[in-house]
Amino acid sequence: MKLKFRKIWEMALPYQDKRDDKGHAKIVTNFSIKLCKLEKVDEDIVVPAAILHDIGWSSLSKENRFLPFSPKNTPKKEYVVRIKHQKEGVKLARKILAKAKYPPKFIKPILEIISQHDTRQNFISKEEGVMRDADKLWRYTKLGIKVDRRRKNISFLSVYNKIKKKINEQNFFYSQSAKKIAKIELGKMKKEFLKT
Repeated sequence: MKLKFRKIWEMALPYQDKRDDKGHAKIVTNFSIKLCKLEKVDEDIVVPAAILHDIGWSSLSKENRFLPFSPKNTPKKEYVVRIKHQKEGVKLARKILAKAKYPPKFIKPILEIISQHDTRQNFISKEEGVMRDADKLWRYTKLGIKVDRRRKNISFLSVYNKIKKKINEQNFFYSQSAKKIAKIELGKMKKEFLKT
């Protein structure tokens, strides 16, 4: 990770991975770096957005952080907490980027990505699409699958079938690169599962 991003990473660390998903921020950031190269998009926007995208969860109560995985969840309730974590994320990200003296020309697009990374229906830019792809790719990793199984108490095959269908769903992934990576990751996980 480049020094300019490392500075942001270190400031964001106290706010990361607050939903029993240790490693989420690192995996998403690594995918964002990889996708920036593959898709030739501006890493000065994508990588900080990836680092900071979920720090807003740290401002919510534990009950609200875990609501999306709760039996009490409804689409309306989930939408409300996702909006709240995005708003809180923007507030925290603005402070971190200012403290890091990050170039002002990049701050607005970074905050715009964070502001709706979980709730926007379409993609507004290549950078936004790639950042959201990096976030979704977490679900296809060994750790992402393990966390999903634990949160929902479901089998590997249930998770596998659910996320496999998502790959070609319209407006799920922005880039072809992300779709390829998702298929590769899923293939690795299936082989590993069949060994056990």
